[in-house]
Amino acid sequence: MPPALSEPDPSTHLVLVVDDDPKFAAIAMRILRRTGHRCVRAESGVEALRAVREHRPDAIVLDVMIPPPDGLDVCRQLRSDGWAGGVVMVSARRSPADRATAVDVGADAFLDKPFALDDLVSAVDALVRPA
Repeated sequence: MPPALSEPDPSTHLVLVVDDDPKFAAIAMRILRRTGHRCVRAESGVEALRAVREHRPDAIVLDVMIPPPDGLDVCRQLRSDGWAGGVVMVSARRSPADRATAVDVGADAFLDKPFALDDLVSAVDALVRPA
């Protein structure tokens, strides 16, 4: 018997999209849902940390420049707490130093804004694919 409409499909992965830009978040969530993922959203670092505890996502699309704590601090805190899900850091910052800092705090992938939506899907899929 198929799951009830209110129950999440266990075959899909839950992705937390953290961005304070509602337009970007809506587009990212729409494309991720079309490719089979379930999504929840947070607008700030505080909301992101709470959402990870409440929803236990498989992956996070995390903007660097969000209301405090910023995306780098969120990633650093999650890794310090032992959270092992995938993190795709996204940012309008494009310097090699910014990319290196993201990796240093525990990001698994880094995408420069703007990016192709296919790149976002590929990055998330690579992180949630079974080993």
